Amino acid sequence: VVIRYRNTAKASFVLYIALGILFAGSIYMLRSSRSVYLVVAMLAAELLVLPYFIILTFGFPRKREKKEKPETHVEAERDSLANISYEKKFDANEEFAAKAAELFSLDNSLSQFLDYFNAKLTEATKADGCVILLSDEFDNFLTVRSMTGSFPPPYRLPDTLPHKPVRVEANFRYMQFQLSDTIFGETASSGEAVLIKDASRDPRIYQNGPEDFLACGSYICVPIRIQGRTVGVSALSRAPKKEGFSEIDFERAKTFTDAAASALRSLLSFLDYSEKRSLTEEGNTAAKFQKKLIPEKIPEMLGVSLGVWSVQNENVCGDYYDIVPVKKDRTLFVMADVVGKGMNSFSVMVMIRTMLRMIAATPQSPAAILKWINRGLCAETAIEDHFASIALIDYNPLTRKTQLSTSGINPVLVYKAKTDEVSQLSKQNEPLGVEKTSAFEDITVQLQSGDILVSCTDGLLESLSESGVQYSAARLMQVIKTNHELSGADIAERVKADVQLHSGTAQQYDDQSLLIIKIR
Repeated sequence: VVIRYRNTAKASFVLYIALGILFAGSIYMLRSSRSVYLVVAMLAAELLVLPYFIILTFGFPRKREKKEKPETHVEAERDSLANISYEKKFDANEEFAAKAAELFSLDNSLSQFLDYFNAKLTEATKADGCVILLSDEFDNFLTVRSMTGSFPPPYRLPDTLPHKPVRVEANFRYMQFQLSDTIFGETASSGEAVLIKDASRDPRIYQNGPEDFLACGSYICVPIRIQGRTVGVSALSRAPKKEGFSEIDFERAKTFTDAAASALRSLLSFLDYSEKRSLTEEGNTAAKFQKKLIPEKIPEMLGVSLGVWSVQNENVCGDYYDIVPVKKDRTLFVMADVVGKGMNSFSVMVMIRTMLRMIAATPQSPAAILKWINRGLCAETAIEDHFASIALIDYNPLTRKTQLSTSGINPVLVYKAKTDEVSQLSKQNEPLGVEKTSAFEDITVQLQSGDILVSCTDGLLESLSESGVQYSAARLMQVIKTNHELSGADIAERVKADVQLHSGTAQQYDDQSLLIIKIR
């Protein structure tokens, strides 16, 4: 009984030999009617098994486990994991499907479903943090759509980013992860789930440290696949001071992610249909008002030749440009790209235009103006995704001195006639509306006759060809350099023709805008 309770051994052949001796002694006793045979048999059996019992009773309980074949452990673990996956699969499928159906008619249904999926996944794996990333419609990059708990970034943070929890989280939430970079992109591109028990020993994880909240421990990344196509990644983290994720946690993460993907398929199909219908209806309304925000005619300016055009996509334009002559020594040029479509982007566009024109008459620099507008957008909570990329150029026609500042990804290029070279002046940073403490930098440049300033939105640079190749900033620079002797309007038309030649019949999914400022 003790041996059985302590699990120190299985029944040995010694026990069977002892039973055989007792049986033989009993037979001899019955045949001869002499009990001595039974007594001798009992003594022999006792002498045989007593040392064996003593050794096993007081032996080490795990001795038998060490003697088992490794294959036995592997098979047992696989059976356990399979049982966990099988037990959870049907319940999770039913639960996620019911939640998706419940959210069909509600606002922000996708965000609510992803937050629900996030909570369930975190609970099932006892993770410290969880992020759900979805790919864009071209499968070029991943963005965070739901984030909870503590999730140290596994990628290298920008050198200029302060190591403060709020700033790091903001960078994480609005980061775009290429499919070839970071553990998220690798998981999405390969379609294979990844378990990292100890991040300190895995070269795919970048340790940003030395702050404790940046210390990376254990990670799980699982691709979200719908009909054989990866549409996102679910990722889990656990602090380095805790035990790393186990194989059981890994199986649970894959099971819950597969179940959520099944429900997500129906939800995305419904939202796609609903979004197209909604954009068509509200886009027609917003487009009528948006035309009044963009200058109908390009103003005549002394010593400057201007060229500008904008091609909007899907009824209402997310791009916005403006030319604001403030006084003789100051003209503001604006090139903006607002996140979203429809009335949401139109509302943000109106806010930016209103605040900018109110501040334009003040002696504030472009960076200070962007700082004021950014605070106004960050204080706005009634509008979803109130973010925008802006290039703001302050040009002095009297001295040809130019001061500019950018927020987000809208570039500002300059062609210098003296050197016959095109370069980029601006640097990519956080868009407006992300964090009220965001800082912006003024860049000053002295222009000369023949110099050209160029600004555009990312829709132009990312214009796709029929083979899926992007237009790129390098090609834009080459067109500017080749046609630098033309007027601003003619250069703009040459760029437009080149973009159309590049795109051919390929469908475009973003707005395209361009501003040319040539110094006569």
